[in-house]
Amino acid sequence: MTRVDKNRVRSTKLTRRGFLRASVVSTMPLSLSPSVHVWGHGDLYSGGKLLVTLQLDGGVDVTMFCDPKTNVNGEPKINHWADRAQPEQVGNIVYAPVAKNRELFERYGADSLVVNGVDSQTNSHETGKLFNWTGINNEGQPSLSALFAAAMAPSEPLAYSVFGGLSRTAGIIGYNRFDELSVLRGLTQPNIEPWSGESKRWQSEIARAQRSVDQEISRKMSSEGRSIREQESLGRLREARENRERLTSLADLIPAEQDIAEREEFSAGGMPLSSNLKQQMQSALLVFESGLGVSADLSLGGFDSHEENEPIQEALLSHFYDALNFFWDTADELGLADRILLVIGSDFGRTNFINEGNGKDHWPIGSYIIMEQGAEWSNRVIGETDELHFASKIDPGTLDPSDDGLIMTPTHIHKALREYLGVEAFAAELGFGLTRTTSLPLFTPVTSNL
Repeated sequence: MTRVDKNRVRSTKLTRRGFLRASVVSTMPLSLSPSVHVWGHGDLYSGGKLLVTLQLDGGVDVTMFCDPKTNVNGEPKINHWADRAQPEQVGNIVYAPVAKNRELFERYGADSLVVNGVDSQTNSHETGKLFNWTGINNEGQPSLSALFAAAMAPSEPLAYSVFGGLSRTAGIIGYNRFDELSVLRGLTQPNIEPWSGESKRWQSEIARAQRSVDQEISRKMSSEGRSIREQESLGRLREARENRERLTSLADLIPAEQDIAEREEFSAGGMPLSSNLKQQMQSALLVFESGLGVSADLSLGGFDSHEENEPIQEALLSHFYDALNFFWDTADELGLADRILLVIGSDFGRTNFINEGNGKDHWPIGSYIIMEQGAEWSNRVIGETDELHFASKIDPGTLDPSDDGLIMTPTHIHKALREYLGVEAFAAELGFGLTRTTSLPLFTPVTSNL
């Protein structure tokens, strides 16, 4: 099966939507808390689009990355690198000549859409993360990843996997959080000792225990006096147990310990840094390959550089580039690369001046980078900031600079992403639509480049 059966997906979505609408608006909503797995049944997800968000936590200094700024006479210094170099350009993308930015945009610029001048309207980490990954700056909205998973594959057991960063479900789907690939191994083989590979119990004992649990579930479901919430929970438990063997499709893909990407330790500006980003990427791609999931959240932290900004940002951006290579190379090896939409962003940006600690503090203006192989809308920069990194207005139709236009916020980016992914109508049915937000043609290739 190389493509998802459209009729099957449509039927699944409609059934799920009806249930979700009832759950969200009911006076006794059915709880789908983050600890609850939405297990399912049916065919594995195959051939459809896959969504990955890569959250660069802490606040990336985009003036050292995809929105470069040189120093302005009479103003505080923005960047030390600007004392010795000028911004460079590959294709239509201008970047700061630091870290491994040149290599990054030489390899990925043709498949990237850079969106600059996005105003998160906050200097708070928590609000910034919430706004940048849900499109709304207060609680109650699902993340883009949750929406996509709930719309496209609500019955898959690992539809929405979280390996780091912010995750919000708003009750429309559960998520599975993993810290290491070994956790996935334990999930897929719960009755196997990880150090020996031997079964924890005799198979006859396991079978007897399983029968006992199944009988107790049936007894409780048939008894009177159960609330709707209890009945739904028991139903999910039964469904999970009936379909747990599907996890073997993932168990068979998990590599030996020596082939799992290792955590990397490095330092910058006197600060020790640690990252398991490559293992997060490997884990997400294996879930995708298994057909059990469709969206994943990844994160790389450490960007909150209030001191020694440039050494820290350069080290992290270099590691980020190396991890991107690992991600796309692995995705290509697994035959997944042409199905993935990768959305990269952060909490916000960093100030347009260097502080006394040689660092930078919080600044609301940031950027997104959106990647997809062979996209017709890529190799473009949308939005801009002035010489002091204040966001400029754009015309919502042409996306060109305009004094009569609007300042982009994460809401505009999410609106465009939802429309491109085909989930905005689904969100609106659940009461999470961005109907009052102007729709920007970010993914229309005929708009002009800056």
